[in-house]
Amino acid sequence: MTIKLYWRLDPAAEPQRGEPSARPTSGFLPRDVRTAGLSRYDYYAQVARAAAITGFDGLFVAYRPESDDSQIVVAAVARTAPRLLLVPEFPSTVGSAVYAAKEAVSFQRATHDRLGWAIAPGVDPDDSARTAEFLHVARGVHGQKPFDHQGQFFSVQGGGFAAPLARAAFPPVFLRGSDEEALQLSANAADVHLFSNAPIDELRGQVETLERLALAAGRNVAAGVVATITARETAEEAADGNGIAGSYDAVTEQIATLHAVGITHFVLSASPSLEEAYRIGQFVLPRVRAALGELRTAA
Repeated sequence: MTIKLYWRLDPAAEPQRGEPSARPTSGFLPRDVRTAGLSRYDYYAQVARAAAITGFDGLFVAYRPESDDSQIVVAAVARTAPRLLLVPEFPSTVGSAVYAAKEAVSFQRATHDRLGWAIAPGVDPDDSARTAEFLHVARGVHGQKPFDHQGQFFSVQGGGFAAPLARAAFPPVFLRGSDEEALQLSANAADVHLFSNAPIDELRGQVETLERLALAAGRNVAAGVVATITARETAEEAADGNGIAGSYDAVTEQIATLHAVGITHFVLSASPSLEEAYRIGQFVLPRVRAALGELRTAA
């Protein structure tokens, strides 16, 4: 099973990094020499570049209503971070599914198919139904012309894209959740289902349920996990960490254990995001890929 490793950027975290209005006015630095022109988007570009340089497969950008829009962030960093799959998280209430599909194919044409969609779970009782319909309509206008649809949330008459937009790839879809409804939605509509980090036996059961539902739907859906990571040279240095935590070798073993129960996509985050992207990319990713390469050879 191929493994994919992503770094997750939170636009709302560490506001002092690159946000001129949040810079400290006093402290250990005698003088802040950063120019007023250095903005938050320069910081986003630094994190994306770190993820690209150190070998991550992609960059997730969290959905935060109070902060910069995730889709604008990935568009801003796309040329700074070549090769990365760029995955903004956003809710299906973002607006028109037709226009979202047009934005997606435009992004794909600009970046050679490097866009993913992570649909953020909502709190509305109709969220699952809306997400299912959002994806149905977006895929419909992307895949055929004319496309007609009359549903609970969206209405389309004669939709669809002509060449050259019609030739762009549809973004891989990442969905989240642990209950039966969320897993059924992913079985029907996701390319990857992301679980929250949990005890290994619990995750094993969730992955098995996802596989069963996907098989019944005639589809193949990959499983992933969203987790914080604290990795240091020794276990003692990482003692206060949450999520996946420990020495570089111990963290590698934990990821390999998750992989063994069917997890193939890992969305990782830590603070401070820029420095930790370099640390995890330099000291953990090579160990993980070497270990899993050995496991595949042994199998």
